Amino acid sequence: MKVGFSQGQVTIKSLGDAQERRIPFASVEGISVFGMAQLSTRLVRECIASGVRITYYSDDGHYFGSTSSSEHINPARQKRQIYLTDDDAFCLEWSSRVVEAKIRNSLALLRSFSGLCELTEEDVRGLQHSLDSLHYAETVDMVLGFEGNAAKAYFKCLSKAVQPEEMRFCGRSTRPPKDPFNSMLSFGYSILYRNVIGAIERHGLHPYFAFMHKLKLGHAALASDIVEDLRAPLVDRIVLEFVNAGEVGPDDFEPNAAGAIYMKRETMRRLTRQFTRVMVKGLPFFAAYGDDKSYGFQVMLDKKLGSAMAAIEKGDASLYKPFVWDPES
Repeated sequence: MKVGFSQGQVTIKSLGDAQERRIPFASVEGISVFGMAQLSTRLVRECIASGVRITYYSDDGHYFGSTSSSEHINPARQKRQIYLTDDDAFCLEWSSRVVEAKIRNSLALLRSFSGLCELTEEDVRGLQHSLDSLHYAETVDMVLGFEGNAAKAYFKCLSKAVQPEEMRFCGRSTRPPKDPFNSMLSFGYSILYRNVIGAIERHGLHPYFAFMHKLKLGHAALASDIVEDLRAPLVDRIVLEFVNAGEVGPDDFEPNAAGAIYMKRETMRRLTRQFTRVMVKGLPFFAAYGDDKSYGFQVMLDKKLGSAMAAIEKGDASLYKPFVWDPES
């Protein structure tokens, strides 16, 4: 496939296909390249100049790298951000807010699918206990402990909501994913993570310095902080609906030499289109951002990161407002 730029439009031409598709460049928020698609130099330059991120993946969804502009780098803001990573009180408040929103969104997703399976109080006890215990946390490690307990209970419940018996899974598995459902979750989290990195850079923040996730080589820790409360309402919900609608089955996956389970290329394309459709639609949420409106994914993310900027500028983590999902709004 060849992708280029001409007269304000992105041009797409598949090998062996005489027809050329065109998309207005102004409507493009990012480009994800899987496999060996060829992008013209002119398109790459236009993307860099316009702040459109290009992200490169292997055929099986492994992330290679990305292009981005340095225009939005704000050294003064990043300096404050880095100093705050050593502020225990700031990091504890930030982490507690992130994990509280994540657990609330996890519970909201499970309740939104209550018609598919019956969950008892015992099933969600781990989630509710962690949520109730957060205000007792004295360190970030304690917060992470509560998050881990909640996640274990959550994924056990989530599997019960999967309708096709052959697509159910036994807990979260990563590196490698051991079943089709976990393969799709990992793929979706990767897409979300890379979108968030681009948004972080657009706001002049540093993606590698965070307040909950620890500093680690090659890990955009702030992106990991930001995506936590978005996992359930975006990725988990999309994958669950994709599976339960019969859009995918065991034959759409294959193991690699190491025994990991990955999507076939066509399955990956279909799931990517599903993520794209959902991310450009409005998203319902509580009045955490000052109103009751529904926004597209990028606008919501900008508001979320705007609150992160305010928290960093003021040195007050209580100003950070994670995404809180209301499936009934």
